[in-house]
Amino acid sequence: MTTHKMNNPELMPSTDEERDINIWDFTMLWAGMTINMGAFTMGAQLYPELSPWTIIGAILAAYAIVTTILILAGDIGLRYGIPFTVYIRGCFGYQGAKIPAAFRAIPACFWFGFQTWVAAVAIGKVLELWIGYSNTTILILIFGALQIINAIYGMKAMAKFDWVAIPALTILIGLVTFWLLDNNNATIGDVLAAPSLNEGSFWFAVMAIAGIWITMGLNSPDMTRKLERSRDHSSSNFFIRNRKPFFAQISGLIVIGSGILMVGMIGGILTGTWDPIEIVLNSMSSPIVLILSMLTIAFAQWSTNTVANLMPSALILMNVFPRLTFGQGVSISGGIGLLMMPWVFADNLLWFSVITSGLLGPVAGIMLTDFYLLRRGQLNVDDFYNPKGPFVYQNNYNLRAFLVYGLSFVSSLVFIDFAFFVGLVVSVIGYYVIMKPLASPAGVNLAPTKF
Repeated sequence: MTTHKMNNPELMPSTDEERDINIWDFTMLWAGMTINMGAFTMGAQLYPELSPWTIIGAILAAYAIVTTILILAGDIGLRYGIPFTVYIRGCFGYQGAKIPAAFRAIPACFWFGFQTWVAAVAIGKVLELWIGYSNTTILILIFGALQIINAIYGMKAMAKFDWVAIPALTILIGLVTFWLLDNNNATIGDVLAAPSLNEGSFWFAVMAIAGIWITMGLNSPDMTRKLERSRDHSSSNFFIRNRKPFFAQISGLIVIGSGILMVGMIGGILTGTWDPIEIVLNSMSSPIVLILSMLTIAFAQWSTNTVANLMPSALILMNVFPRLTFGQGVSISGGIGLLMMPWVFADNLLWFSVITSGLLGPVAGIMLTDFYLLRRGQLNVDDFYNPKGPFVYQNNYNLRAFLVYGLSFVSSLVFIDFAFFVGLVVSVIGYYVIMKPLASPAGVNLAPTKF
């Protein structure tokens, strides 16, 4: 393996010893990421522009798309043990890869800050009930620091937290749903029959929901590279090789994630607000129930932030600044997220998510086209760690890839209701057409070589 001062040791291919996440830990990590108030809020904000049944359809369509991308991208980490921020060196150039990686870090930091704020407000409500005093700023700093410390100890520590948090959160969210229905004298049938304006776009909703997770679609290799190898690891059958990620993401993402969005939808319909804290305050009369509900909201953010937001942005920072340790990368990412003050934009989460899907969808399209259509899934891992190797485009920037990326992003903005689809399709076609002539020994080394 080629070593160079530009390569952070944390970004090197994972060894068998470093692959210490079993299938159950992996499933819990995904469940932990999906139980968050960002998804809850998204479900609530989609009503009344869309009917409940249309929202449910959009949720299922979005998660089907995201799961497909997660599995496809995750195969890179599963087979070769390299993270997202390293793989895209082969697409955008050794230095150029830092630009799309930075675009990926922006929503990660944003959501970390937003969800930390939600948790701090929820804990503040508990303190007001207990001692009659709260300070949101101090709570943001304390809760942010606790999450950062947990993330610094790696995915294994994150999984251990989720083993405690997820079963409790699942039960408490179920109880919150029951209390919402009971206090509003409503049934699930009443919620599904709620009148709507029918003025929203189904595909806009799909993009908004998918936009939350397209970020993790890119970073799927970061997780699968830590997954324990099994006897099926080297299978030539894609579905057999990826059976563990399939199980974890269907269980943790589609089942639990869809449930959280639907609970948010129920809360939005019954109370007329998207704010989970206001929904709980307006629906729960018992102090004990209020305290449990607020703690649920708080710890739901923790279970999401460590894996979905802090870890990916830390790895990206370490690629830009190779001397950083993982702990330093996590700490800086958390600090940036809080300094962004994303709670100021809380009323516009749908638009932020859609723009994110338009910004990052093309990166996913370029990465998957590069891996599956040009390299045919065969990599020489050494190439991705050699700054003077085969990916030396002009000035270490692949201008062809950036041309496709820019065109894809602009196209997604023109057709905003289909932002992700348009950006993904344009990037796949454009990157394949423009890079195919180089996929030969005579050009830039895109010819697949066995590892």
